[in-house]
Amino acid sequence: MPHYRYRALSKAGEIILGDVEAASREDVLRRIEYLGHLPVEAEIAAGNALRAGLSLSGGGLPRPRELTTFLRLLALLLKSGLTVEAALQTLEDDANKAVARFAAGLRAAVSGGDGFAEAMERHASIFEPIYIAMIRAGEASGKLEVVLRAIVEDRTRREQLSQRISSAIQYPMFLVGSAMLILFFFLLFVVPQFESVFTELRGRLNSGAAFALSASTWLRTHLDLFLGSCVAGIVAGWMILRQPVARAGLVGALASMPGIAGPMRDRRTARFIGTLGLLVENGVALPTALKILRDVVTEPRYAAVVDEIHEQVRNGRRFIDALAESDLVPVLAVRMLRVGDETGDLSSIARHAAEFYEQRLAIGLDRLMGAIGPVTIILVSVGIGGLVVSIMSALLSITELAM
Repeated sequence: MPHYRYRALSKAGEIILGDVEAASREDVLRRIEYLGHLPVEAEIAAGNALRAGLSLSGGGLPRPRELTTFLRLLALLLKSGLTVEAALQTLEDDANKAVARFAAGLRAAVSGGDGFAEAMERHASIFEPIYIAMIRAGEASGKLEVVLRAIVEDRTRREQLSQRISSAIQYPMFLVGSAMLILFFFLLFVVPQFESVFTELRGRLNSGAAFALSASTWLRTHLDLFLGSCVAGIVAGWMILRQPVARAGLVGALASMPGIAGPMRDRRTARFIGTLGLLVENGVALPTALKILRDVVTEPRYAAVVDEIHEQVRNGRRFIDALAESDLVPVLAVRMLRVGDETGDLSSIARHAAEFYEQRLAIGLDRLMGAIGPVTIILVSVGIGGLVVSIMSALLSITELAM
């Protein structure tokens, strides 16, 4: 993804410099506006290849879990009475070199007169705008330590959910991958042992044995082409999925598939409501929160819905009424948020609603994986078993002819 260096003007009239990874220049300008700044310029930074190489070699920015640990330690140090600068100086002694360099860079920015939010804003490639907005509100209210703890809890919950989703996907992928390797071995090493016999009886072979023989012959003849195509396909798929637009399209396609649409809806609802409550609870104004939530919703259709709700709220309409007319979240979620809006406790109700939909998502994932696992095993068994039976039946027919 391109690396952009930008310059912006804050509401106080200060010049802010930073760099961020984004899909396009328009995306960079939109992020700057989300943070409440006036964009001045945004250009592709030089040295992208070198920076990417440093990151891949482990000398770049900290990884997501390392960043979460860093924020947790920073919150503890602030709670013990240290200033931000002193806490960051303490964290420079971290055994992890990437974390130590990250803390040193933040301390240098803070020592130079920047706020902690401005220092973190320069690392928007690993730190989301929602957290930067929360930190800015926390600094203004004097509750930075409380905000950091809220960010750590949210990141930890998201990491656990991501790990659960990854674990659920790994088992079917392992089964499919194992089946492909078995099939590859079968066609490359087993079928050639009977090739001379099958060639003589090609006109009398059943369809399964004939297919196995043809596939084996083609695979051995074009092995280099096949392996090269596989590698090229994997690399091309990896590069395409690195693009936010491609990922959003994939998520949108998955969200419309039967059996997956329910968990995807619960995931979107939990993320939207949870982030909304987190932002409002930590002092971020509702219109600003809706602007930031535009990046949380990954499906293009629902992202447009968030933009429409934000525009209606800017024009004076109640948020809950605009949300009720959309299909962004289920009716039950709207009712829960309406109660919070009417009682003046929107953030608390939103947090409880997010927990409810996270639990629903976990149950939906368990049910989905409980169905996908057996179905995958059956399909793999039928595919491989069909080829084996075809080969064995062909061999038995040869034995009958010989008798």
